[in-house]
Amino acid sequence: MEMQPASETVSGRKRRIRIFFSLFVLLLVAFTLFSNTLMALTLPKVVVTTPGRGELQHTFQGMGTVKWREETALTGAAGGEVEKVHVKEGEPVKKGAVLVVYNQQTIEHQIEDEQANLSRLKLTLEDQQNSYKEASSSGDEKAIAKAKHDMKMTGIDVDIQGRKVQRLQKDLQENSELVAPFDGIVTKVNAVEGLGSSEGESDVIIANVNLGFEFGFAAPASLIADLEKEAKLFVRIGGSNTRQVEGRIEAIKDTEPLSEPGKGENTTIYKAMKQLVIALEDKDLKGGEQAETQLIKTMSDAMIVPNDAIHKEGDKSYVLSVEERNGPLGNSFFVRQTYITIIDSNEAQSAVEGLMEHQPIISNSSDPLQEGDKIRLH
Repeated sequence: MEMQPASETVSGRKRRIRIFFSLFVLLLVAFTLFSNTLMALTLPKVVVTTPGRGELQHTFQGMGTVKWREETALTGAAGGEVEKVHVKEGEPVKKGAVLVVYNQQTIEHQIEDEQANLSRLKLTLEDQQNSYKEASSSGDEKAIAKAKHDMKMTGIDVDIQGRKVQRLQKDLQENSELVAPFDGIVTKVNAVEGLGSSEGESDVIIANVNLGFEFGFAAPASLIADLEKEAKLFVRIGGSNTRQVEGRIEAIKDTEPLSEPGKGENTTIYKAMKQLVIALEDKDLKGGEQAETQLIKTMSDAMIVPNDAIHKEGDKSYVLSVEERNGPLGNSFFVRQTYITIIDSNEAQSAVEGLMEHQPIISNSSDPLQEGDKIRLH
C-alpha cells in the first residue's frame, strides 16, 4: 500500500474543515433568512399611500320641485253663493278678468230694506221741519226749541243710515265678482256653482306669470358661504322634457340646522344649513317638475390625505406613517405616529397640515397598529 505524505493529509483535513465551515455558515445564513421570512409573514400587512398636493372638492346636489314664485289665493264674500265659475285650472287670465260671479240676493234685499229706512227718516225730518215752521209762526219758544232738537237728532240718524246704505252698495259691487289682480295662470279652482265659499278655503288660486318659477332646497351653510344673491347656476329640469336651464339665486335664508347622529353614544351633531331659493325663467315650465343643481366648493393647493388614513386621539388627529430602517439583512419598516391638523374635509378626503409631500402613510392594515410596531408592506 502506498503511503501519503503527512503534509498532504493535513492539507486535506483543513480543506474539509473549510468546506464544512462554509456549509455551516451558508446553512446559518439560510436558516436566518428563512426565520426572518417566517417572522415577516407574521407581521401586520399594511397598504401604503402617499399624500400629495391637490384640490379638495365639496359637492352637493340640491333638488326641489318647481313652483310659481307668486301664487295668490282669492276668496269671495263669506256666505256668498257661487252663481257662475268662469275659469278652470291651467287657464291663462288677464288682469281684471272675471273669475267667479256670486249670487248677492241677500245683500240686495238688505240694501232695499236699509234704503226704505232711510226714506222713512227723511220723511220724519220733513215733518219735523214743518213743525218747526209752525212753532216759529206762533212764537212758542218751547215748541221752537223742541222742533230744533228733533230735527238735529233725525238729521244725525239720516247721515248714519245714508253711510250704511253706501257701505252695503260698495260691498255689493266688490263682492259680486271675483276678478284677477294681475296677468296669471289659474292653478286651483275650489269654487262650485250653487255652493257658498268654504270657510278657510280659497275659491281660486292664481299664479303671477310675470314673476316666473322657482325651486328651493337646504344646503350646508359652509358650502354656500361664498354665494351671493343674483349669482347664476345651471339647473337640470327632469321629466319628459329633460333639459338644462339657467337659474338665478333669488334668496338665501336661515333655516333649521341638520341633526346627524354622532360617533359617541347618545350624541348628536348639528350642521348649520341655509335655504337656497333659485329663480327660473323658462317658457316651457309648467310647475311640478323636479329640478336639481350642483354646488361645488374647491380648495386648491392643499395636502390631500384619504380619510381612511386619519385616526383620532381625543380632540387630536394623526396618521400612521412608515419609517424605513437599514439592517445587515435588508431594510425593515416600522410604524410612526404623526400628528396632523385637519383644515377641511369631504366624504373621502381631507386637507391637512403637518405632512411632507409623498411621505408614505398607512391607509389600511391587517391588524391594529401602534407606534413602533414592525410591519410588512403590501
